[in-house]
Amino acid sequence: MATKLKSADIVIVGLGWTGGILAKELADTGLSIVVLERGAPRDTNPDFMYPIIHDELRYAQRHQLMQDVSRETLTFRNNANETALPMRQLGSFLPGEGVGGAGVHWNGVTWRWLPWDHEPLKLTLASYGRSVIPPDMQLQDWGVSYDELEHYYEQVRISLWGLGQGRQSARAEDRGRQRVRGTAPARISQPADDSDPRGALFEKAAKSLGYHPFPGPSANMSQPYVNPDGVAFGTCHYCGYCEGSAVR
Repeated sequence: MATKLKSADIVIVGLGWTGGILAKELADTGLSIVVLERGAPRDTNPDFMYPIIHDELRYAQRHQLMQDVSRETLTFRNNANETALPMRQLGSFLPGEGVGGAGVHWNGVTWRWLPWDHEPLKLTLASYGRSVIPPDMQLQDWGVSYDELEHYYEQVRISLWGLGQGRQSARAEDRGRQRVRGTAPARISQPADDSDPRGALFEKAAKSLGYHPFPGPSANMSQPYVNPDGVAFGTCHYCGYCEGSAVR
């Protein structure tokens, strides 16, 4: 017999990035909200505490945070003439399962769209004229500008993953702005984490060749942070398992 549950005003299926954001935004309405999640509940303690988080066999090889393709899998085909076949082994695409979804093994790189990405036709015409656009090129604007979305970019950045890090990124974007009209300003509020010896080795080698390397901005926390909702973010230790890889 089916179990009849109490009615709700809103039902959200899946508590990953999208479901979690929707639930948080709708919570202020005072409506009754139910979120359905097929995977296990998870929390920082104990699911992502040391030494559990360093279990390479569990996370990097057996993909415990991801969808179990032995129970349920995706199908894939390269074109419409092929027969779609199940993916029996996960590759670069790692669908998450459980509370948090793919966000619990996400690597923290969040390049936002630049103004040109939102309005490529408008900005190309303004900079170079119509003659540079081939007649058969279907170049169109999205209809929503960077300025209209910047508030939401900032809201997500501050609320969901902290203030981000990246040394010298603002100067790098200033140089880029001289070459590409309409690039977005840098939004860096934490210093870069210089503790990784691999980065130091790369920086030394690049400088010896006359290049000017700088850490790319990312959402990995180099310092503890508490967001406006009171959620505490710990410092990223670069353990390497957030995206299922043994080494980042």
